[in-house]
Amino acid sequence: MSETKIRVDAMAGFAAPPFHPILTDAGAGPTFTMLGTTMRLIATAAGTGGRYTVIEQVTPPRWGPPRHIHSREDEIFYILDGSYELHVGDERRTVSAGASAILPRNIPHGFRNVASTPSRFVFVITPGGLEEYFLAVAKCSPPPSPAQLVELARPFGLTLLPPGA
Repeated sequence: MSETKIRVDAMAGFAAPPFHPILTDAGAGPTFTMLGTTMRLIATAAGTGGRYTVIEQVTPPRWGPPRHIHSREDEIFYILDGSYELHVGDERRTVSAGASAILPRNIPHGFRNVASTPSRFVFVITPGGLEEYFLAVAKCSPPPSPAQLVELARPFGLTLLPPGA
């Protein structure tokens, strides 16, 4: 094991299991719809030794999740197409293709597609595993109520905030 590898694992506080390179062709990877938005799994926790999840999301106009707080994960967003209003902490900002956002855990945040057409971004969640929440929500038929969404989120350390919060 190299010195760099030992130091990185020591900084993370644990020795993550090894994983193999992941090469994903354009448009490849499991795709599903969750509450009207389309998500494509580019890399999952299972494939990255739990280190991270990578998802491409296409959101319809005016779509966005409720503001929420992750207690376990940090997120990085990179806008590919369209425009989003980001609401991070107390700040609101509209961003377009090429913009990014780095969102540490425990910071309330949300986003909404403000374009008149579908918008698209890629996000990285670290550590991985939150894709299991998205998949659980996608499997609900009929779609879950707001109260059910709150309950589905709880085991993932995800707090959905009430409107206006």
